[in-house]
Amino acid sequence: MSTSAYGIAKRHEILKTTLLQGLVDTNSLKSLRCDVVFGSPSVGCRGTGICKLSANGFRKAAELKQTCRGASALLISQDEGKAVSMILPRALLCINIVRNHLKNNELHLPEPCRIPPGIAAALGLQIKYLPSGTYPVIPSEGFFRIDFR
Repeated sequence: MSTSAYGIAKRHEILKTTLLQGLVDTNSLKSLRCDVVFGSPSVGCRGTGICKLSANGFRKAAELKQTCRGASALLISQDEGKAVSMILPRALLCINIVRNHLKNNELHLPEPCRIPPGIAAALGLQIKYLPSGTYPVIPSEGFFRIDFR
C-alpha cells in the first residue's frame, strides 16, 4: 500500500472510530469517508442542498472548511443498502454551512443528489441518489447525522 493510500485509510479509521464511538458496532458497518459539496446541482452548486459527493480522499478537510462550500463526512450504509447515513464532524464544518444548509436542524434537498457508482459499490448501496426532500439533522456530541431513505 502506498504512503498516501495508507494515510487515507488511517484517517478514515480514526474518523470512523471517533465519531461512532459508543453508538454502534463499527466493525459490522460499511462506511466510506467522502467530501460533500453543498448547493443544488442545477444551479452550479449554489443554493441549498447537496450538490455532489466525492470519494477521492485527497482534499483536506481544512481546504473544504476554508471554502465554506463543502465538508468531509462519513457515509454509512443502512438497511441493507436501502438507505445511507451521513456523519458530519462539527469541527470540520464552516459556520456558514451550519447556518445556511443545516438551519433549524434540517437539510433541504430541492433536487436529488447522485451517488457516484464507486461510492454506491463500496457501501453496497441499492440506491443511486439521495432523494429530494427535507431531512432532520440530528445533533450529537461533536457531529451531525443525517439519514437519507
